[in-house]
Amino acid sequence: MTKKRHIRWGIIGLGNIANKFATDLFAVNDAELYAVASRTQQKADDFAEKYQATKAYCSYEALANNANVDAVYIATPHSQHKENTLLCLEQGIEVLCEKPFAMNADEVNRMIATATQHNTLLMEGLWTYFLPHYIFSYYSV
Repeated sequence: MTKKRHIRWGIIGLGNIANKFATDLFAVNDAELYAVASRTQQKADDFAEKYQATKAYCSYEALANNANVDAVYIATPHSQHKENTLLCLEQGIEVLCEKPFAMNADEVNRMIATATQHNTLLMEGLWTYFLPHYIFSYYSV
């Protein structure tokens, strides 16, 4: 029997969607919110206190350089997704990036190539269940 791995999550970007993600982590037995990063220390500290994160940073780089972080949820503005995703992937950290993945196909291709090069998981946070073709298919059966 394979033992489940306890995942120490980090969050980069602490807006509304990050609050939802942090709340949902409380429902996951084998996960914890370990570190958060914002552009300001006060926002990071407040978020960490609210969601019981161990570490709070005002630098995305500092979070990515923390060897205790297993996976990161990228919740920054869309235009920053590629930069923040690459920052984590290059440190060997698994990434769940909020949609849209990036601003164009070239950015996505670079993200995928970096994930492949570093043998790390890269996933877009997209609820495909609610896309029109899935709803159409559901009601067509």
